[in-house]
Amino acid sequence: MLFVFPRDSYERFWMKDMRFSIDMLWISATGTVVYIEPNVSPETYPQTFSPTSPARYVLEVPANFAKTYGIRTGDAVR
Repeated sequence: MLFVFPRDSYERFWMKDMRFSIDMLWISATGTVVYIEPNVSPETYPQTFSPTSPARYVLEVPANFAKTYGIRTGDAVR
């Protein structure tokens, strides 16, 4: 799932009502991965997760996606 925000910010995410683990990727307006929270499980609720740098987008993908495809902070998203 892709979340799009009107401006760069430090949006927080949580795992409320989720039933499976995911990776969360925060992406800047210029298309750079600025933060990755890997393999977040539903059991982490009510903990919240946020980036260390402002981001315009958050992409939720299946758990271990970033590791499997070698996605790292600083990578370009097209």
